[in-house]
Amino acid sequence: MDDNEYSEKSITLEEALSAIAELVENAKSMPLSASVLVPRDEILFLVDAALEALPVEIRNAQLVIRERHEIGDKARFEAEEIIAAATAKAERLVARTEITRQANQNANRMIQEAKEEAARLKYAALDYVDQKLASFEIALENIEKSVKAGRAKLIPAVNESFDPNDPLGESEADDMELDKSPFFDQDIE
Repeated sequence: MDDNEYSEKSITLEEALSAIAELVENAKSMPLSASVLVPRDEILFLVDAALEALPVEIRNAQLVIRERHEIGDKARFEAEEIIAAATAKAERLVARTEITRQANQNANRMIQEAKEEAARLKYAALDYVDQKLASFEIALENIEKSVKAGRAKLIPAVNESFDPNDPLGESEADDMELDKSPFFDQDIE
């Protein structure tokens, strides 16, 4: 790797660290030591590139973290809204069910009261009509008795023979047989 390979383009932190690791792995070993010889210019260039990329990577990471937090906050907010809406809907349904139950109870109570009132009014009306008919029946019986008594008084007078010339009935016609047929049509059986 040489400086020109990376100088034309900006490299990411990951690329710079990978290049440093590759440079160290491929470097010549020092005899009788675990140390290696690495080209100073190349390693410094890669470290500088890593340091330059670090703020970009950190900003990108911070953006990702911020986005993650925003997404999480938005998801929590939406979840809370959904839960609140579901809770409100459940409460409305429960309230509506309770209102419906109470309305049905009130309706049934009102129907029962109306039936009882109708029965009471029907009984009162029948009792009133019965009392009036009984009074009317008594009055009719009294009228019938009066009519019969009046007719009883009229029948003997009608059955007597009447002579216009003898208005007092003193003639010989008194001896004649009177017509015994009923005078009123109602008397015919």
